[in-house]
Amino acid sequence: MYKFGVSSVKKFNIAVKIVICLGLALLWLSCSVSKKIKTAKILKKCEFTFQRANVDLDSFTGDSLRFTVFLNVNNKGEDSLYIQKLSGTIYLDSIFEIPFSLQDSKWISSGRGQISFLGAVQFDLFKLPAITSLKKFRMQGNAFVALKPDEETTEMGFDETRDIPPDLVEKMVKELAVKAARKILGF
Repeated sequence: MYKFGVSSVKKFNIAVKIVICLGLALLWLSCSVSKKIKTAKILKKCEFTFQRANVDLDSFTGDSLRFTVFLNVNNKGEDSLYIQKLSGTIYLDSIFEIPFSLQDSKWISSGRGQISFLGAVQFDLFKLPAITSLKKFRMQGNAFVALKPDEETTEMGFDETRDIPPDLVEKMVKELAVKAARKILGF
């Protein structure tokens, strides 16, 4: 016959508490992983394409300039996604590092939409001539997304490298020069 004393009951209670804690941790982890997988599936169905960039000439401080980048979003899936926060760095070849962040939280529903980012370029006069030779850009950062606006967010890292269209930099430099000339001349 077994004797159940006070120490046996305490050991049993501790073992039950450990099993319950492990079970809750596993449940929480599986829910978290499930949300992350569902979020990743929705993001895979989204296409992000460059639409335009606006440069704020009033923000020019002599060594930096603020800008806003607008991307078109095409969510080919049926599920929506809420982007609470997004920030990172754009690397233009190895010449410039440009920090950016999401302008406003954004609900990405099925179909077409738009998303915008704010950033600031720090100018190094010795690197400016290299702007016209830029070939690649890399966006690296973190997004905090949820399946609904009132849900806890899931952190998703991203790291994308793409070619820069040859005429894009030239076109943007010309537009910036025209804007600067108009501002200086008062048009």
